[in-house]
Amino acid sequence: MKYLAGGEERRQFRAAGIAMFASWCALVLWRIAVYFMNIESELASDAAFTLPVQLVFLLLTPFLIYRFGLKMSTKEVLEFSNVRKCRVTVLLLSLPLGFCVYIATIGVSTVWQSVLMLLGYNHSYSSTVYPEKFNFFMFLASLILTAVLPAICEEFSVRGGLLTVIGRGRRRESAVIIMGVFFGLFHQNVTQVFYTALFGMLMAYIAYGQKSILPCMIVHFINNGTGVYLDYAEAYGWWGNNFYDWINLQLERNPLALLMLYFIVIAVGAVILYVMREITRPKEEKTPAHPPEPSAPKVNVNPFDDAGFDPFGRADTEPFGRAKLDPFAVSAIDPFDGKELPSSAPPFAPPSAHTAGETAFKPELRDKAFYIGAIVLSVLTTLFSFFWGLF
Repeated sequence: MKYLAGGEERRQFRAAGIAMFASWCALVLWRIAVYFMNIESELASDAAFTLPVQLVFLLLTPFLIYRFGLKMSTKEVLEFSNVRKCRVTVLLLSLPLGFCVYIATIGVSTVWQSVLMLLGYNHSYSSTVYPEKFNFFMFLASLILTAVLPAICEEFSVRGGLLTVIGRGRRRESAVIIMGVFFGLFHQNVTQVFYTALFGMLMAYIAYGQKSILPCMIVHFINNGTGVYLDYAEAYGWWGNNFYDWINLQLERNPLALLMLYFIVIAVGAVILYVMREITRPKEEKTPAHPPEPSAPKVNVNPFDDAGFDPFGRADTEPFGRAKLDPFAVSAIDPFDGKELPSSAPPFAPPSAHTAGETAFKPELRDKAFYIGAIVLSVLTTLFSFFWGLF
C-alpha cells in the first residue's frame, strides 16, 4: 500500500489514522444497521451491536492494520499499542480509582444533561426490563458487554497505537487534551460526548504516566461495571439498591453536604493518581558524599572572558569564551515530564535520535487526511444525535 510508504514514524502515523477512520466509519454504519433490525430483546440488541463493534471494529481492525500494514510482529503491535507490564501496586490502586471516577462521572453527566435540556434537547429514557427472578447468565452477559469488552477493546484502540503517534512531538498536556476530544467524539452521541471526553483525558494521562494501558483497562472496567451492578442491585434489592434514590434525596434536602462529599471523592481520586505517579517515578541519583577534587589551575586564562569578547580571536571558542554548541545535539531530557530519557524511550516519546541534516517527523495535511475524515464524521453524527435524536 503506497500510502503507508516512507519513514517509520510517518507510516505509523498514517496507519493509526486509517485504523481510526475505519473503526469510526464502521461504528456509524453498524449503529444504523442495528437500529433498523428492530430486535425486541434489549440484551440481544446490545449483543448485536457491541460484539462486532468491540471485537471487530475496535480490536481486530487496528491490530490487523498494524500487524500487516506496518509489518509488525504480534509482540511489536502490543508494544506499539502500549500493552506493557505494570507494577502490581499501580494495578491495585486502579481499583479504588475506578470507583472514584464513577462518582465523578455521575456529577459531570448530571450537569451536562442539564445543559442539554436548557439548549432544548429532548432526552429519551429507556428502562431495562429485568426478569422477576435473577438470571446469573444475563448479569454476566451485561457485565461482559458493558464493562469487560469496552475496557479492553476501547483502550487498545484509542489509548493504544493512536496515543502512541499523537503523543510524539507534543507536550503531554496537548496530547492528553487531543486524546480526550477523540474519545468524546468516538461515542458519536451528544449525551455522552462531554463526560467521555473528560474520561478520555484522564485515561490518556494515566497511560502516559504508567507507559501502559493496563491500569486504564482496570479503571474503565470498574467505572462501567459499577453502573451495571447498581442497575441490578436496584432491580433485585442487593446492597446499594437505593444509591440513586439517596442521591436524589440529598439533592433535595442537603445539596451542599452532597457537593462536599462529591469533592471529597474527587480529592481521594487525585491522591490515588499522585501515589501512582510517585510509585513509578525513577529515583534520582544521589550525589557523591565526598566533595569533588579541585581542578587543575587554568593556563593562559583570557582576562577579557567576563567582558564578553576574546581579543586573541581563538578559533576554538565562541564569543564569551564558551565552547561551541552542537546545533544537532539531542537533549536527553524527556519534555513530557522533565526526566532523563532511558536508553529505549517508549513509543509515544519524541524521537530521541536525529543525526545532522535530519528533522523530526511533522505530519502534513495528507498524513492527517484519515484523522480529519473521522473527526468530521463523528462531529456530524453527534450533531445529528442532538437535533434529530438519532442513536
